[in-house]
Amino acid sequence: MIAFKDFRSTTSGSPLSDGMDRSLVLANEWLEKTGVRPVSIETIAETRGWMAIMQVERGLRVWYEVGTVPLKR
Repeated sequence: MIAFKDFRSTTSGSPLSDGMDRSLVLANEWLEKTGVRPVSIETIAETRGWMAIMQVERGLRVWYEVGTVPLKR
């Protein structure tokens, strides 16, 4: 089975504002602490707001393996 965990940072300003550094630090700390095996890592970005008042939420999504759960048939 697989699962995912998001690591997001919100920054004000243009979509080029970078919150990725903080997301990367958080993801690395979590991976080291939990010892999970990542399957895939992808970037995520979402813009909220309207023109002058815009927030950009950027981050990483870490897909990882979890214990297997037997499927019911």
